[in-house]
Amino acid sequence: MRILIAAGIFPPEIGGPATYVPRIAEALAARRHAVTVVAPQDRGSACPIADPPYRLVRFHRARAVRYANFLVESWRAFVTVLREARVCDVVFVNGLGLPSTLAARLTGKPMVVKVVGDGAWEIAHNRGWTKLNLDEFQEAHSFRIGLSRMMLHAAARCAQAVIAPSCYLARIVEGWGVPGKQIRVVYNAISEPAVGDGKFPLPEGFKTGFRLLTVGRLVPHKRISGIIAVAAKMDEAKLVIVGDGPQEQSLRRLIEELALTDRVVMTGRLSQEQVVELLKRYADVVILNSTYEGLPHILLEAAHLGVPIVATKVGGTPEIVRDGETGLLIPPDSPDELVAALQRLQTDLALRHRLAANARYAVKRFSLERMAKDTERVLEAV
Repeated sequence: MRILIAAGIFPPEIGGPATYVPRIAEALAARRHAVTVVAPQDRGSACPIADPPYRLVRFHRARAVRYANFLVESWRAFVTVLREARVCDVVFVNGLGLPSTLAARLTGKPMVVKVVGDGAWEIAHNRGWTKLNLDEFQEAHSFRIGLSRMMLHAAARCAQAVIAPSCYLARIVEGWGVPGKQIRVVYNAISEPAVGDGKFPLPEGFKTGFRLLTVGRLVPHKRISGIIAVAAKMDEAKLVIVGDGPQEQSLRRLIEELALTDRVVMTGRLSQEQVVELLKRYADVVILNSTYEGLPHILLEAAHLGVPIVATKVGGTPEIVRDGETGLLIPPDSPDELVAALQRLQTDLALRHRLAANARYAVKRFSLERMAKDTERVLEAV
C-alpha cells in the first residue's frame, strides 16, 4: 500500500502521538509499504530522526497572529495533505483532522482515523468552559461545545474506520455516532527504548531520597499541582516534572510558594532518550495523576523498564495497570489516597520490586509487531 500518515505533532515534540507516529510509520515501512508522513514543524527546530525509512514532509507552523494561526496552519496542512493524498491509497489520520478529511474527500481516498482522546473536551476543560470529567462531558450541550464537537469529531464520523488505543476510548467514539463495526481497538506498543550515556543533568540533591517522576503536558486535567502538593507532605520526596504547557508558570509559582525549590524540579520538554534516562537511572516511582487518559504511553515505558507505577483509575489506564498486581491505582482528585499509595511504596521495597516485575511481564502483550499487524489489517480493509 501507499500510506499517507497525517500527524498533528511529531518529534522533536513529545507526547504519545509524537512517539506513536514515527514508530508506526517505520513498522509499516518494514512491512514493505510505501509510507509518507506529513507533519507540522516549528521554524528553526531540527528533526531528531535522521534518514527515516519513510518519506517525511513538513510544513511550518503559523506563529504570527494568535487567532489567525489556526486558519493559516490549517490551510498549509490542507494544501500539503491534498498534494500527497493524490498519489496514496489510504489516508491514516493522526491529527490535522479537518484538513485531512477535506483532502481525502476531494481525492476520493479512503480514510482511517486514530482517536487518542476527545479534543472537544480538552479544549473545553483547558479554557474553563466545563469542569465535567470526560464521561460526564459527553452529555453536556452548549453552542461552543457543539461547535467544537462538529469540528473535532468530523474526521472520525467521516472515516471508513476508526482506531482507538483502548476499549474505553472505543466506547467514547461510538457515542459520537460512529458505528461500532467501524471501530477497532489497537493497543499502542512499547519497543526497546534507546538509552543515552547516563549523564542527564539533575541537581545534586536529587540523587538521594524517594525519587518521583511525572511526565506529560502541563495542562489542568493532568493535575500536576496535586502531585506537587503531595510532595510537600513527604519530607524525603524529590519530584521531577517533565513536560511543557500552559500551566508551566503557575506550577513554578506553586513550587516557590510551597518552598519546594530544593525538592521539586521542572525540566521542560525533553527528548525521548532523556525521558528513558530518567526512568532507568532516576525514578523510584512514576506518577500519573490525571482525570483522563486514553492509553498513556509513559506507563507502558515505565512498566517495560521496571519502574513502579501509581496512577489514577481513569480512561484506558486500568487496561495497562492492574491494581495491586502491576501498579497501584487510586481515584482521581484524591490527594489522601495518592499520599497513602506513595508512602506504601516508600516503606515497602519488596512491594515495589513485585509490582515492577509483574508489570514488565504483563506489558509484553503491547508489542510493536502486534500493533503493526493490527494496524495494517485495518488499513488494508478500507
